[in-house]
Amino acid sequence: MVVRWLAVTSIVMTLGGCAAPGPVKPFAGSEQVATISEEESRLWVQARDVDAMIRKSGQIYRDEVVQQYVQQVMDQLYPEFKGTVRVRVIDSPILNAFALPNGSIYFNLGLLARADNEAQLATVLAHEGAHFVNKHGLQQRRVIKSRTAFAMGTAIVGVPLADLIAISSIYGFSRDLEREADAIGYERLRAAGYDVRESVKVFEHLYAEAKALDVKQPVFFSSHPKLKERIDSFNSLIEVSGQAQGRIGKDVYMQHMRDVRLTSLQTDLSMNRYKSVILVLENEMSVERYEPYHRHYYLGEAYRLRDEEGDAKRAEAAYKKAIEVRDDFAPSYRALGLLYLKKKETDKSRPLFEKYLQLAPNAADRAYVEHYLNKP
Repeated sequence: MVVRWLAVTSIVMTLGGCAAPGPVKPFAGSEQVATISEEESRLWVQARDVDAMIRKSGQIYRDEVVQQYVQQVMDQLYPEFKGTVRVRVIDSPILNAFALPNGSIYFNLGLLARADNEAQLATVLAHEGAHFVNKHGLQQRRVIKSRTAFAMGTAIVGVPLADLIAISSIYGFSRDLEREADAIGYERLRAAGYDVRESVKVFEHLYAEAKALDVKQPVFFSSHPKLKERIDSFNSLIEVSGQAQGRIGKDVYMQHMRDVRLTSLQTDLSMNRYKSVILVLENEMSVERYEPYHRHYYLGEAYRLRDEEGDAKRAEAAYKKAIEVRDDFAPSYRALGLLYLKKKETDKSRPLFEKYLQLAPNAADRAYVEHYLNKP
């Protein structure tokens, strides 16, 4: 596994290496891809190697409907680059998205789960698309002078693969390039008919979460200063251009993100990121984002994992609430039964386990539960 991290780091360092300066003209359309310079070609080959590593890692989210939906939004924003700019969703809870020099855009599941509507999704996609169109990867490569300094920032063994595969996934581009991407992305939003007032909201949500969790990951959309700059930049753009109304796309987004949000919660919990789950589910916006029984069940799971003073009672109350609003959701009975089993309250746990097996006769842990029930 360490070999893989070192290989990824090596590629990223190459993507960020030095090169002789020269004019950088933005792409005007997909047809110009065939006429890129030798310098750009080398960069594209290296980016494709990164693409291959990501595919082999198994981190690409497997829901084709969601993948196609996100790609369709990108194609609306950059229609002249349809087929060249390719968006892929990565099954990672880390709040991040990034662009490779060859037009590959990667969007982490955690970030997708946090957006409220299609206009907010489009904001991030438009920003990342601008990095490709204006060849920011090439420009960034030319301004990074010290490979040693860059390696110190990327050689983080043990961090998920998705967080080490591009310059922007660690620090973002330079301030000037990020502001340029903001301006270009903003105009793409307007041209595609989205409500530009939503653009700043996605960064405000992310900033509030990153600040509340005191996030330490060295990734762009989890970085307080970078997010604050995006907020200020988009507020300035809105102020100058006016707050024109447009498409928000809340309903269609909610429809496509139902399973995404659940998967993101499950991944967070599997990584012991219970603080993030608690923050998300205690937020009043979670009432719209999740089915009530899911919200209460996963909140109970997060309290159980946190295991601070009073969390056992909080988890118990959450599981009971989940059962109250949906009495045929088997996991709630299992979770509450395990909670009572840990407290040695067998008179309470037994009927819950029995109900669990009744609702989930093919449960993977059926043998374990039956073993407990068969005890004298």
